[in-house]
Amino acid sequence: MIWIIIGSLIAFFVAWNNGANNAADAIGTAVGSRAVDLRKALIIAAIADFVGAILFGSFVSETIMRGIVNIELITNPKIIIYGMLSSLLSTGLWMLIASIMKMPMSISMAIVGAVIGFGLVTLGINGILWDTIAYIFISWAILPFFSAVVAVLLQRFYSRMLANVKLLPYAGASSLFLIVFSTSFLLLYGKVFTAYTNALILSLLLGFTSFLMFLIFTSILMIKRSDTKESSNTILKVLVTFAAATIAFSHGANDVAKSAAPLTAIILASSKGYIPLTVSVDIYALLLCASGIAIGIMSWGYRVVGTLGEEITTLTHTSAFIAQISASIPLLIFTRLGMPVSTTMSIVGAIAGVGLAKGVKYVNIKTLLRIFSTWIIAVPVVMVMSAGVYLIISSVL
Repeated sequence: MIWIIIGSLIAFFVAWNNGANNAADAIGTAVGSRAVDLRKALIIAAIADFVGAILFGSFVSETIMRGIVNIELITNPKIIIYGMLSSLLSTGLWMLIASIMKMPMSISMAIVGAVIGFGLVTLGINGILWDTIAYIFISWAILPFFSAVVAVLLQRFYSRMLANVKLLPYAGASSLFLIVFSTSFLLLYGKVFTAYTNALILSLLLGFTSFLMFLIFTSILMIKRSDTKESSNTILKVLVTFAAATIAFSHGANDVAKSAAPLTAIILASSKGYIPLTVSVDIYALLLCASGIAIGIMSWGYRVVGTLGEEITTLTHTSAFIAQISASIPLLIFTRLGMPVSTTMSIVGAIAGVGLAKGVKYVNIKTLLRIFSTWIIAVPVVMVMSAGVYLIISSVL
């Protein structure tokens, strides 16, 4: 029981740091474009992140617990406990340092590096599942560029439509359909429905419903307000806010596993003495870590918002909305595949793509290089930290 308590405290610390640093992924664009003030944005992000974590936080958990280290080679449950504690503590400290530096950090790189570190020090090179590591690294390389390409395409397709008063309702409704349909299908298929046709039909229904509801909303708004410019501005703010909630939802879906999965491994090793072949994230760990992320967003989430919202490129309501759509869809695709990717990678790539669509001069290359360099060093640094912490814990205890 003592290990579960200690693991819970450290996992909550990691989740809190995750929320504090990655709140910027969801609301940085919304706040940077002045679509919503920081306080309201933090509340929206905290709620959406919590819901995403609770409903769909299990996709990546098995990869963290069983896909990085060949856990079946470990016969002593204390090694699993010490290793996961070391991984959590190292990840939490690295995320804390990143937040202090106001750097949007990928917790995926930190936790994967940490688990590799504990695996190397206990099992050696042969104890690491390098095939899975290769897939994870490839997904990290692809995601920001994928998001950037989507952002460039959507920026060119939607920018003029969103700027046209007559086309704005239809542009908004169609983009809302895209968000709701893709999110619903990617999260329903395999989780709620085993047949893709059922997931497809329900997703289409939800998408068309959101399409019609948005058109009704904009029609009522246009009738009530004679000022067309004010109405258009309100519609764009609603779209940006909804997109921010979507990003926060997908962040919770992918990132809660980074703290809940190691805690689940500690709980299983403490109670059963091993991790079963088929394992799902523990509901207690999920609730605890989802709460930690939400509290982190509310308490310290303002720290990194400015870097994403203002320092990469200048954002308007339109470009912020496009960046959020472009980040959320690729992120959910990788989440569905069980890859521990990062909201940070996705949104940074999308924001850069929005800027590149207007021209290279609109992108702060220096800020991008600073962010990318911090990501690159995360894996080896946290790997060494985790190995060192494990050796200290195992020698003392």
